[in-house]
Amino acid sequence: MAKQKDAKPNEKEPDSQQEQKTDGPVLQPISTKKRSQLQKCFEHGSKLSAKGEFDYADAMFRQCVSGDPANLIYTQNLLTNLKKKYNNNKKGARMAGIRTAGPKARMKKAQVKKNWVELIKAGLECLHFNPWDAAVLGEIAKACEALEIPESQIEYVKIALEGDLKNISLNRSAANAFAKIARFDEAIACLERIAAQQPNDQELAREISQMTVNKTIHRGGYDHAETSLDVSVEKQAQEKLTGGALELSEEQQLRREIRRHPEEVTNYINLSNYFFKLEDFEAAEQIMAEGVDATGAVRATEELEDIQLHRTRLELLRAKKRAQESQKTEHADLYKRMKEELNKRELAIFASRSERYPGDLKIKYDLGLRLKRAGNFEQAIKEFQQARNDMDRAAVASLETGECFQQIRQTRLALDAYEMAIDNCTSATDEETKKLALYRAGWLQMKLRNNGQAQKFFSQLASIDFGFRDVSSLLDEVSRKLGSDAPES
Repeated sequence: MAKQKDAKPNEKEPDSQQEQKTDGPVLQPISTKKRSQLQKCFEHGSKLSAKGEFDYADAMFRQCVSGDPANLIYTQNLLTNLKKKYNNNKKGARMAGIRTAGPKARMKKAQVKKNWVELIKAGLECLHFNPWDAAVLGEIAKACEALEIPESQIEYVKIALEGDLKNISLNRSAANAFAKIARFDEAIACLERIAAQQPNDQELAREISQMTVNKTIHRGGYDHAETSLDVSVEKQAQEKLTGGALELSEEQQLRREIRRHPEEVTNYINLSNYFFKLEDFEAAEQIMAEGVDATGAVRATEELEDIQLHRTRLELLRAKKRAQESQKTEHADLYKRMKEELNKRELAIFASRSERYPGDLKIKYDLGLRLKRAGNFEQAIKEFQQARNDMDRAAVASLETGECFQQIRQTRLALDAYEMAIDNCTSATDEETKKLALYRAGWLQMKLRNNGQAQKFFSQLASIDFGFRDVSSLLDEVSRKLGSDAPES
């Protein structure tokens, strides 16, 4: 046998996915040093994206995904950032086809060599100019499939299907990925979209039928059965053990899933939700605490935090009711302390989640509310201003921004924010926000002695709701002032 060549002393182990061998689909392990570098890069990219510097953020996120294609958080943030860059226009930049010629050529070269990580890297360069390029997304998804990372594969396919829902190749890729992680309903939906275009494909019909069987087996807990006969035997054995009882209760089924797959965080969440619906919050919290210990997953921690917050809010409501009914100082003081402690707890949780999910504008808004309650108006303003980019919260976030500016005596900025809130009230659900913004704007203009502007806001409010607070008396007061200011004839 020929001797293997000894490694040179100064040779380094490959530290990135680009240097992986291409003779197998499995990704190479990432060193601790490299993972730390990628995380710092991700955090910097998240900050840039939050500031609206989407191009620089994309450069950071591309480094992250190229270095760790299996990291779902990196992939999701990259795609979300690109959607924001192009304002979700579904077409990307002008002349994207010409500008992506070079990266597409590298994609083909990597495909021939089966260098899937290099293909993904080149594909991400294409997505920089058009994140809805179905052909590019499809090739990246195939590379993910070859690397056996179905979660990331699904993210690319989902955005591709946004623009081409009937694409057979994309639906096939999505079906394969969904099936690998036991999301059979979604896999079947993809196959049915293909079947609608190929109604005579008997093989496809059999595949859908088999997928339905797989779904039943998975839900029934017969994953280890290899044939339908095995399923029947396993079911009969279970019936003998239970004395011929029909089925396990929902709780028993959920606990069985945890025993079978203790590493799956979803199993703990499902059982916790079961208890939560029954309003057995103590049991729900206990199950999620077990899930945190067993999996260490961020999702489990967040579910546990949400349950704990819910229980604390219920305790706060009881304390409030007791203080109101007893009229005792000690009960009122206890309620006040509990309220402050809850806000501190919520503030810490939402600050952590905002760092973890920098593109989630709802979390920005929730964090802003807690900062405002704590009296940190300057920081709250920053969160609300970012939250205004969410069209569903643009009006109320602008109103909150104005109230914070008013608290720090930035009157002009507060007026601008209130007017922005009024302009953003475009649906019936925004009516209360609009009324309060009109009231606040009119009140500030009156304090600035801009009685004409105050009258305009109060009149608009009165036409919507004449009984809103003291708007009728304020309108009379402003009208009197305008009358007294008028020159005598």
